[in-house]
Amino acid sequence: MTLDIRGVTCPGPILEAKKLLDGMRPGEVLHLISSCPGTPADVRAWTRSTGLELVATRETARDVYEFFVRNR
Repeated sequence: MTLDIRGVTCPGPILEAKKLLDGMRPGEVLHLISSCPGTPADVRAWTRSTGLELVATRETARDVYEFFVRNR
């Protein structure tokens, strides 16, 4: 599942990602796309504190970040 939330400021990307992950099965991966500069640090902290797996992260364009988060 992909959540393209470019243009939404923090903490919006995390809040919306959490809503989607709550409805996903364990093992499913959420592809999150954000343009908020605080999202990389927020996603790392959020996945560590919740036990989610941050599979991959990358900056695909200037100020566009992609994250792949596996639900547990």
